[in-house]
Amino acid sequence: MKKDLLHLVQLVVILSLLLSLQACGSRSGGSDSSDTTTDTTTDGGTTTPAATVADLSISATPAAINPLETSKVTVVLLNSTGQPVTAAKEVVFSLSAPALGTIIPSATTSSGSITRTFTAKAIEGVVTVTATVDGKSASQDIQISKTIAASSLTASANPASITNGGTSVVSATVLDGEGNSMPNGTTVNFNLDNSALGTIVSAATTTNGVAQATFSAGNTSTGIATVTATSGVATGTTTIEVIGSIAGSIEFVSASPQIISIKGSGGQETSEVQFLVKDSSGTPIVTSQSVSLELSGPNGGEYLGDTPGTTSITVGTVDGGVTTILHSGTIPGTATITATVLDGAGNPTSLSTSSGVLAIGGGTPSAGHFSLSADSLNLEGGTNFDLGYDNIQDNINVLLADRYGNKNVLQGTTVSFYSECGAIDRAVALDDIGQGSVIFRTQNPSPQSVAPDPLDTPLGSGSCGARCDQENSFISSFYDVFGFNIAGGPYGNPRNGLCSIIAVVDGEEEFTDANASGTYDLGEVFVDTYDDINLEMDDDPNDIDPLDVTPGYPYDSGFEDLVVDRNENTSFDGLNGAWDYNKRISKKIDLLFTGEPHLTLSTTNIDVPNGGSQTIYFALSDYNFNRPIGGTTITASTDGSGTLSGTTTYTYLDSNSLGTPILAVTISDSDPDTDEVNPVTLEFSWSWTENNVVLSVTGITH
Repeated sequence: MKKDLLHLVQLVVILSLLLSLQACGSRSGGSDSSDTTTDTTTDGGTTTPAATVADLSISATPAAINPLETSKVTVVLLNSTGQPVTAAKEVVFSLSAPALGTIIPSATTSSGSITRTFTAKAIEGVVTVTATVDGKSASQDIQISKTIAASSLTASANPASITNGGTSVVSATVLDGEGNSMPNGTTVNFNLDNSALGTIVSAATTTNGVAQATFSAGNTSTGIATVTATSGVATGTTTIEVIGSIAGSIEFVSASPQIISIKGSGGQETSEVQFLVKDSSGTPIVTSQSVSLELSGPNGGEYLGDTPGTTSITVGTVDGGVTTILHSGTIPGTATITATVLDGAGNPTSLSTSSGVLAIGGGTPSAGHFSLSADSLNLEGGTNFDLGYDNIQDNINVLLADRYGNKNVLQGTTVSFYSECGAIDRAVALDDIGQGSVIFRTQNPSPQSVAPDPLDTPLGSGSCGARCDQENSFISSFYDVFGFNIAGGPYGNPRNGLCSIIAVVDGEEEFTDANASGTYDLGEVFVDTYDDINLEMDDDPNDIDPLDVTPGYPYDSGFEDLVVDRNENTSFDGLNGAWDYNKRISKKIDLLFTGEPHLTLSTTNIDVPNGGSQTIYFALSDYNFNRPIGGTTITASTDGSGTLSGTTTYTYLDSNSLGTPILAVTISDSDPDTDEVNPVTLEFSWSWTENNVVLSVTGITH
């Protein structure tokens, strides 16, 4: 009975074991030692990342194997935030040399990583395994060699400490189990623990047992970079310290603009000033470096930065650069910013530089610094039965400065032009030294015809002032010498050849800053100007006494254009008696339009007495009795018995003065001892543009 009970217990135990084994088999789902079942995918973590693969890495363990051995190739898929990609992704594998081994061509993972087995064939060499996902690829070399696998690896860095932007060479010495150098060509892989500190070459092969890779430090981060070198199962590490650049110099870069306007003048009142701090190798430092900025200037309230009154600030560098804003004050002059590098404790170092001179100017054109000129003052554009030319061109030049004589601050200022006759460019923008030019050309219309002044107008008086005095003097002299009245005839009014050109710009009236305040103060002396500007055609002066202003003088609405009507009342308002800081100011210049010159002689009857002489006056002038263009030359000569003295050759200078010089030559009897009558010829010749003219007068000497 006991024997039967024992057998029953044994049977129950056996049945229990069988049931247990069956249950275990059901949970395992089967087992296979082939490659397709031993390869595994690893869990990518609990985080759910984006589905797109932004980067991937690949590694082989070991990376050096014997022929017919295997290596596990692991691929990790990462999204843009560095997390594993858990979406289903197909990984495609390829080999650079299929003759060296095999690997499954593709596999799908949804865990963010996958491992597949590479199986080497019997041939030695280096094969590159490449994994590709979503257009991203990564590669890993596997060395297949019959030699003994690497047993130890020692890594070192030279230098072990570098600054931002520097480089260090990492050397990996690889030995086999017997302490011998691994064969040339053994692959060593290099890995950096913190990519923010720099980059390193990913792989290199050995030469005499040593493989080298270059580490390049980044430009911003500092810290300890750990480099791991791997060859097969052998691994070694080394560290490299990345420190900030050390300042070696500071230099001035720019001031934009270098010239600014005084406060309240209407121009640009700020300038951006830049400096650059470099390390000892001349490379801009990338770590933050404190720089002290000190301003010195004309003490008119100029300042640095955002807070008025600030003349000293400390600024940190950005990629080596230092930037500050200079604000102008109310007084013109020069300003200088001194930049000094500070040490870690905030103390000044010996590294210092200056911005150079920064100009603070008025920035507003001043009527007292307004010049208008022409390359030529006399142009061969006359008409009225005289030969004249169209399209004779002339440069009209304008120069401007502010009240302090600063010319650079007026770059871009626009000056407008108006002309009584011919044609002229409408406007010009001044260059960086306050100058500009426009082209004037001769054409219709001719200068305005105006009434001549009678000869009996007393010199020094009359409505047209000094210019008429000049004209009357010439007319009186001409009348005295030649015996006829130019002003009384239908022709011959020198003023008919004058062409007025006027330039207009927005600016301020001239004043004397007696207390050096930088602005006009009540009671200070100023030069008043007309509120309205007219295109002067009858040659009235620009500076007549305000009490002399009458309807038609100096502005005649009948034929003169009012180019500026300040209060738009269609009338000429004269002077306002107040200093104006913003008004239209003007400058005028007169050109002469002259035609083909003709010769006027005081007599054509040459009769020199025995032993005596005769003086003949002559004048070369155009239709209006104005001088010929500059460069015209007249020559007087004789043949026969007379001796000639006086002005025998005369070259006319370029001038817009009215009239023409009255010249004289004297013929003397060359043989006073006899009473013989001899013929004499007085010859005048002159050139004007391409025309050459000769005029001869004959007579006798006794």
